[in-house]
Order: sequence, then C-alpha cells, then structure tokens
Amino acid sequence: MHRLELYFKTGTHYEKDLEDLRRRMREIETSWKVDFQEFDVDQLSPEERIELIDDIRGISPQARGRIVTSRGKTLPLSGSKLLNVENTPIVVLRENERAANVFPHLLGTAYFDVVSSLERILSLGPTDHLQSRGLLEDPMVKIVADNPELLGKGMSFVESNVELPGGSVDLVLRDREGIDVVVEAETRASDQAVGQVLRLARGYAQQTGKKLVRKSIICIDFDSGLPLACKEAEIDLLRLAFLKVDDE
Repeated sequence: MHRLELYFKTGTHYEKDLEDLRRRMREIETSWKVDFQEFDVDQLSPEERIELIDDIRGISPQARGRIVTSRGKTLPLSGSKLLNVENTPIVVLRENERAANVFPHLLGTAYFDVVSSLERILSLGPTDHLQSRGLLEDPMVKIVADNPELLGKGMSFVESNVELPGGSVDLVLRDREGIDVVVEAETRASDQAVGQVLRLARGYAQQTGKKLVRKSIICIDFDSGLPLACKEAEIDLLRLAFLKVDDE
C-alpha cells in the first residue's frame, strides 16, 4: 500500500503552486490507487515534526541521496536540519506506512524536484518508481556530459541540472551549429517524458532568451508509442546501449 503526503507552509512564495501539486497527486491517486494526504506544517505538533524529520532521515541514502539544503540546492531539511517548508513543499512517498522516498532530493549530481518526480510516479506507478529510484538516470547524465558526441558529431557540454521555475533540466548540450539542446534522461521513457521535455525546453528558452532550442530524450528503454510522439513533437529520442566487441 502506498501513500503520498504533501507538507507545506501557508504564506510562502510557492503557495500559488500548491494547487498544481494537489492536482498531480490526485491524478496519481486515481491512476494508481495511491492514498493522498496533505498537511500544513504549522498544524503539526513539535513531536509530529520531529517524527517526520526522523522518517525522512531514515529513508535509504541510495534512494533519497542528499536531503539537507546546501550549495544553492533547496532540499527538505534546512542547514540546521529542520523542515525546510519555508522554501519548498515536501512530498513523502510511503510504502506500507514506511517513508520510502522524499522530494525534492539530490542524488549524485541530479536534482529531483517535486514536479518532475510526481510526473515520474504518475508515469511509472509507485512500485516501479521505487524500484528504479532514478539511479540509472544520474549515470546516464554523467556519461553523456563526459562524452557529448554520443548524441551527435560536434556536440559539446554546456551545463547540467539547470534549475527553472517549473523543474530542472538534466543536461544542456550545444550542437555544432551553436544551438542549445535540452536533454531529459529517463530510465524508461514514456509519453510523460514528451510533455516534460517540451515544458523544460520552453522554460529554458524563456530563461536564456534563446529563440531556438533543440529537445532530446535519452533512455535505456521506451514505451512502444514514444518514437511517433517524439517525431510529432520534434524531439530526438536516443536509447543508450552497450555493444559487444567481437574478439579480434
């Protein structure tokens, strides 16, 4: 049994975004039979706050990565190890009452914001999401960042984990014609990835003033209808794979 919990504080800069988060969580509730609860942290007792912090800290580090805010990354706990709801809503995914993951979090160099994480849960379902936990996505980003020409001759690295108002871009490359390429990394890509990369590319273009931005999805595997969806949306779809080297 899975449950999503939304923790927030009223009167914050992100309050206007809460209804969008509620909508996404209700979609998950309907699609995957996941319970959804929300809590104003100001209504929690000191004991309940401490219990929540302990639950978050008790999540496996392999799943939740870093959770204490530092180096400009807004995470569930503040530098003083308290709930950071002044700066971000917090979403906890529970499995059989145990906290199994939390958002946002920083896994390796990949920043998992609340919105894109909810989109992944909606796409995969909570069980598959917890099994993948994004662990393959960060190495994919690292491989391509170190070897950008895997995505095309003359491709160069620009930056990774670019924070936008609506989420975080996994990777930005630049092709040999000087056009920036917004890259979304997915373990298994679905139609949800199309909407994600389109939204991020628009946000990136607005933030940087770029008139032309290319879009790419890199993945290990993908749903059967994705190539057509990508073609119609003018998104490059690339699957990473290992090829056996024959004995000489």
